Amino acid sequence: MTAPERVPDIGTPSGVTAGTAKAGRIDKTGRMGKTDENGENGENGGIPGASNTTVTLIRLRWMLTFASLKHAPQRVIATVASLIFAVCLVAAATITAMRFGGNAMPAGTHAGDLLNTSVVLGGAVAMLGVLLFQLMYVGQASAMDPQKFKLFGIDDGALTRGLFIAGMCGSPAICGMLALFAFAPIYRGTSAAMTVVAAVSAPVTVAVLLAMSKALISLFTLLADSRRARGWLYIVSMPLCFFVLQLPNMLISSGVKEVTYAKYAAVAAWTPFGAVFQLPFDAGQGRWGLLVARLAMIAVTCLLCYRACLWCLRRERRVGGRAGAAQMRRGIGIFARVPDSVSGAISARLATYLRRDPRQLVMYAAPLLVLVAMLLQPEGVRNVVWCAPLMGGLMLAAIEGNGVAYDGLGFTLEVLSGVRGIDDRRGRVRVHVVIMLAYLTLLSAVCMVMTGTWRHETSLGMSVMVWALSVGLGLCAIGVAEVISPVFMYPIAPADRPFSTPQGHAASQVLIPLIHVFVSMMALLPTVLIAIAIVVTGVEGFGLLLGVVLAALLNGVGVLVLGMWLGGIVLGERQLTVLVHLRDFASLQ
Repeated sequence: MTAPERVPDIGTPSGVTAGTAKAGRIDKTGRMGKTDENGENGENGGIPGASNTTVTLIRLRWMLTFASLKHAPQRVIATVASLIFAVCLVAAATITAMRFGGNAMPAGTHAGDLLNTSVVLGGAVAMLGVLLFQLMYVGQASAMDPQKFKLFGIDDGALTRGLFIAGMCGSPAICGMLALFAFAPIYRGTSAAMTVVAAVSAPVTVAVLLAMSKALISLFTLLADSRRARGWLYIVSMPLCFFVLQLPNMLISSGVKEVTYAKYAAVAAWTPFGAVFQLPFDAGQGRWGLLVARLAMIAVTCLLCYRACLWCLRRERRVGGRAGAAQMRRGIGIFARVPDSVSGAISARLATYLRRDPRQLVMYAAPLLVLVAMLLQPEGVRNVVWCAPLMGGLMLAAIEGNGVAYDGLGFTLEVLSGVRGIDDRRGRVRVHVVIMLAYLTLLSAVCMVMTGTWRHETSLGMSVMVWALSVGLGLCAIGVAEVISPVFMYPIAPADRPFSTPQGHAASQVLIPLIHVFVSMMALLPTVLIAIAIVVTGVEGFGLLLGVVLAALLNGVGVLVLGMWLGGIVLGERQLTVLVHLRDFASLQ
């Protein structure tokens, strides 16, 4: 077999055989050149010190990122917002380093030990949180998934190394390195060696985090070889990520002494999460042997991660694509329990999707996680558990904020069947309202039992008021979602690969939900104004309670009905446009 003259597009890899990896390497122009006996590119004049495959993958990553900005204005806005966040992160690191770096904090003193404990523990928790967040929310960029390149004949080792270096050249990695560089001057008042080692260890920190991230995602994606297993794994990963993010708060509120924190930091310094943050302190104390030992541990960690990614890639090529066991069900399921109408069919289809989609099921655990986090607070502030139902309405409605994208190309059937936009919105609202009312009522009852507010009439009235506010806010959020979901859409991970996301769209997944939350809270403003007016007029007790409860519920119902009506009109006018976007999203998966 001979190598093709030019590498075809990523989406159409036909005609490329597995033998092309041995025949040549990809040069800067995308051509396959012959390699000599030592594996160097001798015909096309390879780049010294760098693999042409790696250079091509780096260019491809940035080309895909820039190309994704040309399809919709909201992606540009999301990218600008992410850049602003990156600038703020680097600025915060610089200000912190300049503010506290002038004070001498020699190793062995109380100030130096406190800095050592804070940096190592904070860095370890941050790395663990980013790792789990990457697994749960971002995942491996689908466009740069190793499986996309399996028909191009690229050597497995070269592909794995190239994708890793391409990740190091991505915007998140660059932002992380700049932030760590900006934080390095915090050691300038103590030791020049500490400052130099901290600056040099910045790319090492990002490399370790990226290596562990890729290995973890590869292992989870491969070992969970069925859709059901991946779904459960995705659902379980969110609580784990949540508790890691809550770990600093739990440690602070637990009353642990400073000596205990120092012991935790000493243990974390011998793990891949905290070792790299201990290097400057080892240099400052002249413990070069320990510094070399930690570097060796970091190198072994990266090597193990590389071997894990390589093993996953090869195993997927050998055993991937096996068909799962088919499941047979009798009857028509939920379709028998809904009204015999178009909107009823939409409700049944949505309820069926919700039961089987791990990407949406995981959001139903979010209010419970908030409740558990509030329970971990000190005894004197136990009433903060009411934050769970107040935030629960927004969390549950977040699913519907991008509901059309979760439907995917299943929405095509609606367009071909001539379903009106108002029927689609009515069917979706029916399901989400029923789930939200039951969920928030049960959650409020649990909060009442935990806080004991059911024992006193005044406290019981406040509990009812909080329940009404949470329901009203949830109804407003659902109403707003029915309007924005056909307009502001962003691609999501496919249901069978929930640990991935299309390249260049992570910022949209953060910005658009924030817009949804902000507009939903503004929609509840009439209730706030009515409550203020009732208080100003001097009404107290039952009158205040009744007024706020009625205002919140009527406000929520009004926004819900208005949003359903406007959403029906918007969806009816944009059906074909929405379908085009959904096809683009499907091509990214």
